[in-house]
Amino acid sequence: MPELPQDQNTTEIPIPDNESERQQAVERYNILDTLPEEEFDSLVELAAIVTESSMSQMNILDHNRQWTKAAHGLESGTNCDRSEAVCAHTILADGSMEITDLSKDDRFKDASFVEHDPHHRFYSGYPLKTKDGFNIGALCVLDSEPKELSDTQRKALRTIAREIVSRLEIRRTQRELERLNREKDHFLRVVNHDIKSPLSGIVSSAHYLQNVWDGDRDELESMLSMIEISGRKLVTYTSELVSNSLEEGDSRLIVDEVQIDELIKDLILIYTPLAKTKQVDITTNFNISDSFKLDNEKFKLIVSNLISNALKFSSTGDTITVKAEIVDTEENRILHCSVSDTGIGIPEQYMDGLFTKNEKHRRLGTQGEISTGLGLPLVKQFVELHDGGVKVETEEGVGSTFYITIPEKQ
Repeated sequence: MPELPQDQNTTEIPIPDNESERQQAVERYNILDTLPEEEFDSLVELAAIVTESSMSQMNILDHNRQWTKAAHGLESGTNCDRSEAVCAHTILADGSMEITDLSKDDRFKDASFVEHDPHHRFYSGYPLKTKDGFNIGALCVLDSEPKELSDTQRKALRTIAREIVSRLEIRRTQRELERLNREKDHFLRVVNHDIKSPLSGIVSSAHYLQNVWDGDRDELESMLSMIEISGRKLVTYTSELVSNSLEEGDSRLIVDEVQIDELIKDLILIYTPLAKTKQVDITTNFNISDSFKLDNEKFKLIVSNLISNALKFSSTGDTITVKAEIVDTEENRILHCSVSDTGIGIPEQYMDGLFTKNEKHRRLGTQGEISTGLGLPLVKQFVELHDGGVKVETEEGVGSTFYITIPEKQ
């Protein structure tokens, strides 16, 4: 059985090499300072029973403290200084740590819990190792008399420690499901509002033309304009919903040989009718001689979102320019692409968190186009999935330019 060095002073906190990442793992489980729970109390009691020990604990190691989530024969919900915690040594090991007599161990013989009540002598602990390999704490059993565990008892202690971690994983999964359910409910409310509104406009306009309209030309044009605007809102919104669905469900790259200039030209053809309706020009500037390896579908969504965004915030007489070039470097080929517009620009208050999902960043386009706030976060995610980067330069009343760089995938 592995023993740790005997020359560690209790005034020094033994720190794992991966302490920063380990601490992040502790925080992910959201277990610190929570109320007692029967499932953990029972497992800790079981550990004492199977090892024939008078005391047992489930301890979580925080920055500078050891917090006891559950205990048998001792008080739970307590803290002790991490520098005096035997479990702080246990989390350094891959397996169990057993000390027959703490009073004869130079690291702990002068500790208060050895010299004074409860006069601990025996200790055996097993790390609480997460599925990604971080020891967030330990399950330990203690006694007031020196002793040793049998191999069967050590195995039982390890099994119970693993069961504790499994319960923590279940709790974490449940919290994530609850979060996803809240997001789903919010999503459905948004869909109900943002799809029902333009649909109602289309249905009511069609009903009016069929049953009320008396032939007035100006009134006809007004109704047709309402139908057109509502229809474009639906097209934009459903496109962003599909993009968001892809964002949630696919984080893998499928690399293809892509002719970047041809791909962008095909996308521009799709947006040309809308550009003509808004009387916005779309121009291109390419410096590309051959194909480039990246994820074809994700790159389409990146460029499509940027062009759609530019159109949304452009007005009559504005210009959108799409540039792309491939630059050879010593290490790799880099794709540089930008989408510029001479539209209304982005107000300062929207810049912070522009690439994150945030309802506060939702704005209507120049003709009332709906934005879900999902497009730019998707762009950022898919660019970074390619190990690339995205940035924006903007000025209110002058326009915006989004720049992306993507290294070629192999």
